[in-house]
Amino acid sequence: MSQDLLAGIERLLEAPAPKFIDSEAAGGHVTGLTKEAGLPASNQDLAWLAQALAGSADSLLALYRRWDGMRLFADQHDMDTCFYFLPISDMAEEKAQLEDWMQLGLEQAHDYVEHLDESGRQAFYGIPEWWRSAVVFAGFGYAPERFFIATEGVHRGRIFTHEHDGGYSIKVAESSDELLRQLAEDPAGFMRRNYGVGYHDVARYLPE
Repeated sequence: MSQDLLAGIERLLEAPAPKFIDSEAAGGHVTGLTKEAGLPASNQDLAWLAQALAGSADSLLALYRRWDGMRLFADQHDMDTCFYFLPISDMAEEKAQLEDWMQLGLEQAHDYVEHLDESGRQAFYGIPEWWRSAVVFAGFGYAPERFFIATEGVHRGRIFTHEHDGGYSIKVAESSDELLRQLAEDPAGFMRRNYGVGYHDVARYLPE
């Protein structure tokens, strides 16, 4: 299964001339895209990641065996407008920075720690008990939003992103398998739903 999911990511990396096309209502603007990927992670970094994930995300670990970080759907005129997987060496520092943002949500946490947002997705304010073992592994350019996975507790294996504007975290995928599938099968929808800085009107992704 992991190999099939990685094949989908590999197709994104090998796309000859990828582009996003906005909806007709928004003018149909075409954004040329680019991408880049790192070399396979080192054995030492992979050992750290395997221990941190504790079996909660086999497909994510498999991805890092191939590429130690990557950028996808980057605007060819501004590569920081993108989605990215962090290099393993950056994960701990990014988690510490994200925790500072999550502290801001503690003011709302006394009202409700977990709830469903308007789209029916699981969301929570503040810092959950399982945060100490969570792994921060991805994010968006020009935004403090980061993706993290719960490696223990009731949400083990689920992936969340923190919405800094609202001070809450929201579930984006039931598993790393589902996240990789979203990226490979519906790039336009994934970026439109989750990226608060750009690509608000994107309707289609074309590989060439």
